[in-house]
Amino acid sequence: MNFRTRRRPDDIEINFVPLIDVLVVLLIFLMVTTSFSRLGQLKVDLPQAAAGATAPTDNSIDLAISADGQYAVDALVIGADDTAGLTAALRKAAIGHDDPVLVMSVDRKTPHERVIAAMTAAREAGLDSLTFTVDTAAQRHE
Repeated sequence: MNFRTRRRPDDIEINFVPLIDVLVVLLIFLMVTTSFSRLGQLKVDLPQAAAGATAPTDNSIDLAISADGQYAVDALVIGADDTAGLTAALRKAAIGHDDPVLVMSVDRKTPHERVIAAMTAAREAGLDSLTFTVDTAAQRHE
């Protein structure tokens, strides 16, 4: 009888040292190439328009957004949280216009989310052209 056990080849071992080295190099690479920005600490001065005001066209639809976030499409005032009503009002105002341009007049203290909601409503209403009114230096001195 043969009681000797058969000799097995050595068990396969995974060497983690090269894997750790590669991970450390990748971590260092990502740390060096990542730009750390602090958006909350940026001081942004918005540009002013130097050119004179242009006359509104017949294809323009006026949208005003107040500081508290209420909308006004031409003469129709819409509540701050009524984006569906804003979309419907923009669609109604666009009827009869060929390629209408939405002219947005936004108060400087208006929350950003209200402007984005208005832009989304304009897109849903099918308005492709959008512009903002600005405060020119000539308007301030008058």
